Amino acid sequence: MERTDLGRIMAFSDGVMAVAITLLALNIDVPDLPSSREGELADELVDLIPSLGAYALAFALVGRYWVIHHGLFERLRAFDGTLMVLNLAFLACIVLMPFGTQLVDRYGDEPVASAVFGALLGLAGLANWAMVRHVVHRKLAHEERRDLTETVSLVLTVIFFLSAAAAFLSTPLAYAMWLATIGLRYPLRRLAG
Repeated sequence: MERTDLGRIMAFSDGVMAVAITLLALNIDVPDLPSSREGELADELVDLIPSLGAYALAFALVGRYWVIHHGLFERLRAFDGTLMVLNLAFLACIVLMPFGTQLVDRYGDEPVASAVFGALLGLAGLANWAMVRHVVHRKLAHEERRDLTETVSLVLTVIFFLSAAAAFLSTPLAYAMWLATIGLRYPLRRLAG
């Protein structure tokens, strides 16, 4: 059964994503120095650069997913129970991003940490692709707004899953693949037509 009260599902999704993106910052610990060592604060802040890098990368990726999600839902004319379940699966993956980010931050050189983060990104991508596919096949988008591209979603999903495997060869390669997805979406959309 199709429903049209999109405001509630969008508000819930935005809220979940806002909490997830906020939790990313909570993984960064403010240095706790005794007063006798306060002069070392600058050094301690420099030591936080990898944590800030992990935060910035995760923020960019989750933020990108929010933009993609927003674009999908603004095109909808209606939704159904299947789309709601797929949206919950997508949000479940997004909520795990702070965990994956903390793994990468603490164990950045460990392939398994990067593989877990890449797999989480891939699972979120897979859920997003399933939503796009469902919307296209059920014709849930407005007629004039059916320019949804399943191919782009699938290509980005594959890159994330490949990054999980690539992490075991080279963690910097996995990082590069994640960064590449941020800028690849637009050229892929142009190619997909």
